[in-house]
Amino acid sequence: MARIHVYADESRTQGERYMLIGGLWVPADAEPDLRTEIARLRSTANLTAELKWGKVSQGKLQAYRDFLDIFFRQQDTSFHCIVVDTMLLDHSVFSRSDAELGFYKFYFQLISRKLVAGNDYLVFTDQRHDRKANRLATLRICTNRWWAKHKIPGAEPVRALEARDSKREDLIQMADVLLGAVGYAWNQYDSSPARVTLINHIVSRLGLLSLRAPTPPSARKFNIWHWQPSAASRARQQKKRPGS
Repeated sequence: MARIHVYADESRTQGERYMLIGGLWVPADAEPDLRTEIARLRSTANLTAELKWGKVSQGKLQAYRDFLDIFFRQQDTSFHCIVVDTMLLDHSVFSRSDAELGFYKFYFQLISRKLVAGNDYLVFTDQRHDRKANRLATLRICTNRWWAKHKIPGAEPVRALEARDSKREDLIQMADVLLGAVGYAWNQYDSSPARVTLINHIVSRLGLLSLRAPTPPSARKFNIWHWQPSAASRARQQKKRPGS
C-alpha cells in the first residue's frame, strides 16, 4: 500500500473550446526529493515568483525547461488530465444546468478512474471561489462511494480533499504549466514562440508526436484523456433539442 498525493489544477475553463482538469500524482515518499530539486532550481535561477503557464517567456524559457525536467526525472511521479470538448457539453443534460457542478463532475471522473486499489490518496486542488462551500467535501464523498460500489466495498481511498493556494504550492504550479501546455496545443494556439518551444520540449521528453492527441489509458507517466459524452447522455441531449 502506498500513499499518493495529487496536486490538481484546471485550465481553459472560460470561453475556450477545450477545457482541462488534471494534475500530478506524487508518491508521498518521493515528494521530499521533488521539493528539494524545485527549491534548488528556484535558488539557482532566482525564481521567487509563482511559476505558471501564463508567465512562460523567452527570457524564462530555460528555467521552465529545467522546472519540467524535474518532473521527467522523477520516475514515480505522473501527470494525468482530462480534456473536455465544451461544444459537446450541455450542462442542462450533464449537471442540471449547474456549470459549477459539471466542473466538479469532471474532477470526479478524473480522480475516481485513476485510483489504485490498496493506495490512500490526499488530493489538493487549487483554490476556487465556488458558489457552494461544500463542493470539495461532496467530491470526496462521491468519489469514495463510487469506489466502494464499483471496486472494493467499504473502501475510502480518498482520505482528504482540500484546496491550497497555488501561489504557495510548487506542485500545483508544476501541474499548471503541464496543463497549460496541453491546453495550448488542443486549442491550437501558436502565437508565443517560447510556449511552442516548451511544448516541443515536453513532446521530445515523452517521445510523442504531439500533445494534441489522447494517450492510451495505460500511459503511466503522462496521460491525456479526451472525454466524450456517453451514448445515453447524447440521447438525452438530443431529446432536449427543439423539435426532437
